[in-house]
Order: sequence, then structure tokens, then C-alpha cells
Amino acid sequence: MSARRVVFLAPDIRNPAYKGGIQVFNNYVLRALRDLQIDVTVIGLNDRPCDAEPGLIGCNRGNRIRKVLAVFHLLRKVMRSKPDLVLCGHLNFTPICARICGMFKVPFITITHGMELWDAAPAKISAAARSHRVLAVSRYTRSLNLELLGKYDPENVLVFHNTFDEERFAPTQDSKAMRAKLGLKPEDKVVLTVGRLASTERLKGYDEGIQAMARVCHRIPNARYVLAGKGDDMERLREVAHECGLGDRLIMPGFIAEEDIVPLFNACDLFILPSRKEGFGIVFLEAMGCGKPVIGGNRDGSMDPLCDGKLGTAVDPEDVEALSEAILAHLEGRMPPERSDPASLRAESIDRFGFKRFRDRLAEVMSTV
Repeated sequence: MSARRVVFLAPDIRNPAYKGGIQVFNNYVLRALRDLQIDVTVIGLNDRPCDAEPGLIGCNRGNRIRKVLAVFHLLRKVMRSKPDLVLCGHLNFTPICARICGMFKVPFITITHGMELWDAAPAKISAAARSHRVLAVSRYTRSLNLELLGKYDPENVLVFHNTFDEERFAPTQDSKAMRAKLGLKPEDKVVLTVGRLASTERLKGYDEGIQAMARVCHRIPNARYVLAGKGDDMERLREVAHECGLGDRLIMPGFIAEEDIVPLFNACDLFILPSRKEGFGIVFLEAMGCGKPVIGGNRDGSMDPLCDGKLGTAVDPEDVEALSEAILAHLEGRMPPERSDPASLRAESIDRFGFKRFRDRLAEVMSTV
């Protein structure tokens, strides 16, 4: 590997206020770099000084100053230590990276997730086109990049899949306590969705999940839908459940503490996220790591963790009838073993998306710098 000193400019690594899919991804990147014995310095835009640790520089001392501090620290690091590579952890940072790295002739790689590309400013796309490589977490995200980047060499836009913690997300025996905590009976058939229940996240397919579960409950009265998460759209979603007849079969526990995530996955019989614009969907991997079957949309990055319908069930996310039929097929035991057997799902998810594969892929990408 040619790159031995890396500066990683990331949105956030440790700040608890920004915890989400991108932060989880960033932590896996950092872990992989350290495993590869790379000398890495992280500049976290949203990380506060109190979040800092060795090798992490927190810039968030207020909204106005954090961007200035990020630019200052990146400039100082590149100018003083001349790293082999700068990892640009978000499209928003490409203008900064392009200018500073161009000035000191340091290559940089841009990581893209999906939603930031939907309405990206031309200046950011132009700056991303100066990247040594562009990494996309799914084929869907790669296609968005190719549409926007124009004459940029397609061979330099690489699919770089997400990963998950297979040691943490594993089958456990503590699901009974979680079911009791949620008010569920042992005989209930539990379908789970986990996400941020905000009005800005309606493309996740929460409405369609509720409507499909209302149909499912006509055939399986003891089916229950656990829609876990917090946000400003919770009351409206309860109203949707009331209008379509799901009623109190919808369980919304709100915010889920970190220590309850794995027990929650283990408490369900099936995980669904019928999203229309998902960049990838780490939650699919986490559910399958726990041995749970999954259903996702067939229009976006979900198709990568679903392996085009071979590992998880892919449906049209706007077709409520198709979604309800897929849920029924799972709950009634009519799915093939490769999409329903807990041991098979866990083994395949680790083989295809486990951390070792993620780390090896990162090493492969960096070897081209």
C-alpha cells in the first residue's frame, strides 16, 4: 500500500448529536485505517473538542466557527506533514479539499452516500471531479455520480459497500425481555422498521409499511408493526395507522437507546424498510446479522445489501399490495431458505459485507493512490 499517512476530513465521528448512518460509516473507515496501520488524523467538522481523542480534531465550537476551523486544520495538516492522501468524507467538503490538495499536490478521494447528490451544487460536483477517486456506497449512488460528473473517468468511480459490526449484531437470547418491554406477547408476529421518523424522511416508506401491515393483520390478527425511532412525523404516522385500520397494532416506542438496538432486532420476526431513495441501508445488514429476514425497495441502494433480491426480498416500494404479500409470505413461512434461514442470512451477510471485506476493499482502493 502506497498511502501511509492519511488525513480524513469527516462530518463527525463521536458527536452524539449527529449519530446516524454516515457517522457509523465514518467510524468503520477509521477502524479500517487503524487496522491497516495507517497514520491517520481525523478532522471532524461536527465533533466538539470534548469529543476528541488521540488523532481526532474536533472543530465544533459553534456553527459559525467550525467551518473556519476545519479549513484551518486541513490546511495546516497538508502544508506541514504532506500526507499521502486526504479522504474527503462528504461531498460538501470537496471545494475545500480540491483547493487545498490542489495547491500542495496531494491526492484526495471523495466518499459519497446518496442523498447529498440529489440536489448538489455545481461547485461541489466540479470539485468532486478533481478527486483521485470517487467512492460510492452502492451501485445506485455510483449511477448518481456518473450522471453528475460528466467527463470524469467512470473507472475512477468505485463501488465501496457499507459494512456492519458482525460481533455486535448477532442472534441473542434476550428478545423476550424486549418483547415484554414493548407490550408484545410471545405468540405475536413482529415486523420491525427502525429509522428517523421525521417529515423529511418520508421516502423511507413508513406510510407504505403501515398500510401494508393493516392488510397483513386481516390475515394474521396477531401481527404487530414496531416502528422505532423519533421525529416530528410521529403523530401524523399514528393518524395514518388509525385511518387505514392498523390502530393499536402499530407500536411506536420512540427513541431506542444504543444498548437496546440489538435486542430490538432480535425481538422481531421480519425487518422492512421499503425506501425509495436509500443510499445503501446499513440497517439491512444489522438485521441479517441478527439472523432476521429483510424486505426493501427495488429502486435504490437497498438492492446492494439485498443482493438484487437473492439475500433479501425486493419489492416496488410504492406498491402496498406487493409489500403486504411479501410480508405475508415471510410470516407464513413461504420464503426460500436463502431469504429466511437465520444461520444462512447471517453467514451470507458476513461473507458479502463483513468488516474484513470492507477493510480489504479500502486497502485495495488506497493501493492505487
